[in-house]
Amino acid sequence: GTVAGAEGEAEQEYTAEELEEKGVPKGEIRKILRQQRQRKWKQLLASKPDDKYEDPKDVAAMELAKLHMGDYKLKTADNYKVPDHLRINADKKRRQMVLLEESVYSIKMGFNDRFLALRDLKQRMKTNVDAWSDRIADINDELGLDTTTAVWRPTLPDSEFPERRFEVSNAEVDSAAPGSSVGGRGRGTITSVPT
Repeated sequence: GTVAGAEGEAEQEYTAEELEEKGVPKGEIRKILRQQRQRKWKQLLASKPDDKYEDPKDVAAMELAKLHMGDYKLKTADNYKVPDHLRINADKKRRQMVLLEESVYSIKMGFNDRFLALRDLKQRMKTNVDAWSDRIADINDELGLDTTTAVWRPTLPDSEFPERRFEVSNAEVDSAAPGSSVGGRGRGTITSVPT
């Protein structure tokens, strides 16, 4: 068996499974499915509008846009004028540079404040460790333990205190006295000190 009146039932659509259930051979199934696809394509192409067809809604929307678009000028036009709030001049740029410098300064100062706060915390921690080291030394003395080995004490390098850069100790002043080399750095000797 074949499908009875397959040509007469041109409008009815079958699936491959339905045709297999009816006992149609596989070659016929492919032929019937191909014919169904061709009919769908013909219907689809028949419903396709002409290339010159324009939807009235689209035409009306374009006309409305043209009427209410206003006087739009391209920036490349000879009569285009930049609005005042968009104009750039030296005064605006100078003001912008000053604001940028202020913001950079405030960011740097904020960083310095955080850095100095961390340094102060480190100093407080060093003070605590020194107190604990003193306590350990006292306990060692009470217990009669060997006190020749010193208890560890943290030190802070001078590089963490840039404000001390211009502080001069008496030893440095004495080493820079006339007839001695300056600071031991090989800069030469001071022969006379101006008065």
